[in-house]
Amino acid sequence: MNPYDEAHLFVAATRILFHQKQASPPIEDVCAMLGISDEAGHSISRKLEKIGIIEIYKDPFSVRVGVGNHLEIENISKEAKPENSLASELEQFMAKKKNMDKKVETIQAELEAKKQSMFADLEKQLKKKMSE
Repeated sequence: MNPYDEAHLFVAATRILFHQKQASPPIEDVCAMLGISDEAGHSISRKLEKIGIIEIYKDPFSVRVGVGNHLEIENISKEAKPENSLASELEQFMAKKKNMDKKVETIQAELEAKKQSMFADLEKQLKKKMSE
């Protein structure tokens, strides 16, 4: 989803909840209405607060949101942000992990072969000394 639509949805959910409860809604309620995680909601709210679109009210027990200058939404880019940054980093990490796992398996196989070879040599030496 692009930042423009994200901002519109967040503000709309805030307005609906404000209308229903006649008070600034907790950010958790906004996130539940939008079907996003609380962490994603906090991230979105911080971005929108920096722009001045929403206002955040903190008290010891909750974080509530209110609509600020909603007209600033029109200044947000309508192009989708590249979501592949996290996805591509994850793919790179998984590829590196697979490579590392292959290297570990190769090293373990080599160590096992050396171990078998060493035991075979020791067995030959022992048989040789026993036959003497």
